[in-house]
Amino acid sequence: MFFDTLLNAFFPPVCPVCAKRVIVSGALCADCFSRLQFLSGTFAEGRAAAVVYDDVSKKLILGLKYGDRTELAGLMARLMVNASGGVLDGADVLTGVPVHWKRLLVRKYNQADLLAFAVTRLCGVPTDPMLIRRVKSTPKQGTRRDRFENVRDAFAADPEHPVKGKVVVLIDDVVTTGATAESCGRVLIKAGAKEVRLLTFAKAVEKA
Repeated sequence: MFFDTLLNAFFPPVCPVCAKRVIVSGALCADCFSRLQFLSGTFAEGRAAAVVYDDVSKKLILGLKYGDRTELAGLMARLMVNASGGVLDGADVLTGVPVHWKRLLVRKYNQADLLAFAVTRLCGVPTDPMLIRRVKSTPKQGTRRDRFENVRDAFAADPEHPVKGKVVVLIDDVVTTGATAESCGRVLIKAGAKEVRLLTFAKAVEKA
């Protein structure tokens, strides 16, 4: 407690979006929090997201993914649980969408796993980050068709972490086309999972 107080005195916590002073590290200021576009309920059967992918949520995601702002996982997970809309009900295990080992060497951690463990602390459903592996490094492509093609056969189930008969919830930071989640889901179902759901922090929404 004393160390945290001393640290905050020399390095006061700031909002990860606008850099204004905040009381707690990893928290948004009131203005930025009010700018989040919250999503209510599930956006498809067995799929839920907390907020719209926009300028505010993008800064949180990039801070967690590339900026070593691992403390953001707690805030994002709370919003995810609040918006889960029953996706977590009856779930047996959570697992983060995996990244390829080459990317993991650069990032040092998988942001989806951090979110999964943070969700576990809130809801009690255990996390197993080893259910599936990313066996193919995929390039980033712009079109929807390219994205689905890129992740074809990119994932494999780990036989040492069986999922037969289990309800699995995939955890990710953002969903755009849904190609990655669909590919992971197919692998888990083929490995014997009873059901695969998705809980993500943000969802890309087409502008009208």
